[in-house]
Amino acid sequence: MPEELNIEKLREEVNPVYNTAQSCLQIVASVGDEDSEELRKKLGFTVFGDAGDGKAKNVPPEVHKAIMQIKPVMMALPEARFFASNNFIKETGAKQVLDLPCGYTARGIKLAKSGIKYFGTDLPAVIDAVKPAVNTIIGDAENVSYCEVDVTNYASLRRALQGANGQLHITTEGLLMYFTQPELETVFGNIRRLLLEFGGKWVTPDNEMNGAMKGILSVITVGMDPEEAKRIAYVAAGSAAKTTMVNNVFFDEDKEKAKKFVSDMGFELELVPLSKYIPGELMSFKELSEEDRQKAMEAFGAVNFWVMTARPGSVENFHCTEDQFKADIRLTDDVLNISLSGRLDTISSPGLLGLYKEAKAKGDISSVCIDMSELEYISSAGLRVLMIMRKELSDGKDFSLINMNDAVHEIIETTGFDTIFF
Repeated sequence: MPEELNIEKLREEVNPVYNTAQSCLQIVASVGDEDSEELRKKLGFTVFGDAGDGKAKNVPPEVHKAIMQIKPVMMALPEARFFASNNFIKETGAKQVLDLPCGYTARGIKLAKSGIKYFGTDLPAVIDAVKPAVNTIIGDAENVSYCEVDVTNYASLRRALQGANGQLHITTEGLLMYFTQPELETVFGNIRRLLLEFGGKWVTPDNEMNGAMKGILSVITVGMDPEEAKRIAYVAAGSAAKTTMVNNVFFDEDKEKAKKFVSDMGFELELVPLSKYIPGELMSFKELSEEDRQKAMEAFGAVNFWVMTARPGSVENFHCTEDQFKADIRLTDDVLNISLSGRLDTISSPGLLGLYKEAKAKGDISSVCIDMSELEYISSAGLRVLMIMRKELSDGKDFSLINMNDAVHEIIETTGFDTIFF
């Protein structure tokens, strides 16, 4: 592959780093965590809230003002979640942790220091950045590994656990809200299959954290002009919406529906109060009055870790997918024909983009026709590749998707890409 098409650049183009939660590391570093601060510097991230951040410069003044006013909300959730999860892991006596997704946090560094074997997994673009940064801090430690995965892809999850032996503690933070309902079911099936093999538990607080956000927000906005409070709530809701791309039953406001889904997917559920594991003082609240700090902390009182263990039984009814993918590309004159088969996901998408760029470098392309008759699944990363290909065609040139099955068509419609491609 030519120098300009190296895999790291392709991975970042398919899964842009700026779309991931850099702010989680920045926030935990800003509240005084030394491991997080060291990792932030190694990654070259700005200090949280730095006005020199290029992204901050593009935020409208009124939005920036509202964000600064809800800063305790933005900071408290990642801070509480990070430290509470770490404390819970240590209290349970876990020996092996699978972090889905690991993001840019310093959890691997912290757990390695405690003698816990850590498997950090995330999108390829994140792993490209965080793996070498952590290695420069702790060296090539035997009890820390990082691996690219697509959680809808069982084979990639299993590869990430090379060297694992014994029960797993699987932690999931900031992930499940991104999936359509069929994808969510695949993820539950994949994780259940892992737990039936290794034993252990799966822990997440994600579907209850919005309640804490609303509670803290109500403390911050009390006494404000009603219109100002309404505007701030609107900005906060918009921020949450950006991370909740699609609806699925796990985030239904009726928690009984979510609990039933967990049971239907073959898990036993235990609710463990998050507040039990939060540090006594959250630095995110240091600018609040003592009374408001207490009220803000109370907002975490209703938040639980959802602790799931796999119920014994067959996995035959659960969709556990493998990672086979093939792309046949033929450039005839100026017409590019592509036939796809298997799974076009986070793992395989950069390769397809590379093949497309190589074909484009050979000459002008007047039209692209993609045959999806053998394509089983497409993720947001795969859709992004198709969108890149479509945008790079000049106006008036043809881009067509043909012969897709119902499952792929449903994914494209559910994610809203049908308005782009059809």
